[in-house]
Amino acid sequence: MLIQDEPYWEQADLTAEHALERRGDYWSATVSGVRVGQLYRFQITSANGSIIERIDPASRDVVSSSLTRTGDPHNHNGSIVVNSESFPWAPFATPRFENFLIYQLHVGSFAGRGDDVDKPVASFRDVESKLSYIRDMGFNCIQLLPIHEFAMDRSWGYNPASFFAPESAYGLPSDLMHLVDTAHQNGLAVIFDVVYNHAGPGDNVLWEFDGYNQEGGIYFEGGQMTHWGRGPAWWKQEVQDFFYQNARMFFEDYGADGLRFDVTTQINGEHLRRVIDRLRRDFPSKYLIAEHLPDNPWIVRHGGFCATWDADSHHQCQRALDGQEPQRKVLSFLGWDGYDSAWNLVKYTLGSHDDIGDQDNGNAEDGLTNWDSRHRYLVDQLGGRDDWRARSKCRLAWALNVTMPGTPMLFMGSECHMASPHVAWGYWHDGPDARGDHRFQWGIAGDSQGSEMRRLVGACNAVRWQNPALRADSLSITHVDDTNQVLAFVRELYDNVVLVVVNLGDRNFGDHSYGVRNGGRNGQWMQVLCSQDAAFGGWDGAGNAYYQPWTWSDGHLYINLPKWSVVVFRRI
Repeated sequence: MLIQDEPYWEQADLTAEHALERRGDYWSATVSGVRVGQLYRFQITSANGSIIERIDPASRDVVSSSLTRTGDPHNHNGSIVVNSESFPWAPFATPRFENFLIYQLHVGSFAGRGDDVDKPVASFRDVESKLSYIRDMGFNCIQLLPIHEFAMDRSWGYNPASFFAPESAYGLPSDLMHLVDTAHQNGLAVIFDVVYNHAGPGDNVLWEFDGYNQEGGIYFEGGQMTHWGRGPAWWKQEVQDFFYQNARMFFEDYGADGLRFDVTTQINGEHLRRVIDRLRRDFPSKYLIAEHLPDNPWIVRHGGFCATWDADSHHQCQRALDGQEPQRKVLSFLGWDGYDSAWNLVKYTLGSHDDIGDQDNGNAEDGLTNWDSRHRYLVDQLGGRDDWRARSKCRLAWALNVTMPGTPMLFMGSECHMASPHVAWGYWHDGPDARGDHRFQWGIAGDSQGSEMRRLVGACNAVRWQNPALRADSLSITHVDDTNQVLAFVRELYDNVVLVVVNLGDRNFGDHSYGVRNGGRNGQWMQVLCSQDAAFGGWDGAGNAYYQPWTWSDGHLYINLPKWSVVVFRRI
């Protein structure tokens, strides 16, 4: 092992050498007098006798992602000795699994455009300054796109270079700890996105690590072929141990409340299950989410995960709001068929980063000619933020998301109609491309249209918190009106009974003329939400304010039901 001082590795600098000793399958050394901030590298004698230098695959910090493969004197990267003292964490309890309400964000593009940060790549500290914005809307969790060291300074993060080190452009390990701690103090849990299914061969610490180059070397040989090249050799116990320890780090070093595993279909399920079983045993309160698409109950019931993403909740909702068999499409993702609990599914009607982000100048998956696979903010897909009907449908989508069974998730910008022309061509990206700058635009987050949507999101989230029935394993579909494309369902827990009415059509019902069945639940009801209220961008008198209907003898409530709306009642 070679050690020298910061800030960059220089061949001319004085270097101290320390021998590593082999203990079983691993090599280690204890070096006295090492200081925080010093750099170190491993020097390895390869099978052919050549000497190569590598950074530590488990280093908690690195200078950059520019990985050293040889003794290249121009490569300044090195592993950094970090402070091993315990961070003074504020008390925080990870939410129960049914109580997650997630705001998904990308660190590098969430700040810096249209605000006082004003820089091309935001840092952990910059994001920390925005946490009250998220909490004020009633979210209790942030889910960060990958923050491990990746190639270059700007990236979505799905090209891991060094798994244990935070992205150097975002800040230091201590900055990341501070972000998590501040989030906790603001009542926000933190979920990290981890990428264990593939690695970029041009810039990854594990690739051909000891000079052996068969199929990428000892960490990759025999690994599953993925959409992005050969994946890690998950069949090896050492590789399973590596990713298990990496996952542990997020819980032990960074106070994580959960992990989201990227594209688990690209990892052998049985091998992955061994790691998940260990994590569930060691961290039973942590929410482990798989991006297992198309979703399949296997990944929860046998694979050990707490939950999986439900992509149909977005794609089918988008089609429904476009008028494609609206009622049938919504009914297809309303429940949690095949799963034990509603929180086994993470649902995101407005779209995730994958649905909204585009890395091909607006033409990912031929999106310029194929509306159904186009990557855009939902409001842009449906007509644009200046289109009243498109905004109404987005309000409907989030109100449905928080009232139906499942864990709700919203991707940054959806809460304020972040779409064209303010975000070029209506899609998110982590910076500029041929179509403009696509980062979060703070200049419109508080304009009239953005404020209306944010009020709607906050009101919906409040209704979810105020009604435990909306977080329970409960769903009874009580009303299906094929003619008008209206459906209703009841969620209940003990004496908390909630009726949700969804109008997926363009017909407006006033004068309390619409009769909706509530499944024989008698009593008086009070409206707690109408997505078309004037405060959210609808109109005065759209809903049922100051009107508390009883269940009639024919089993119906007679209500106002605005077009393209969700109206929610609680039995009183």
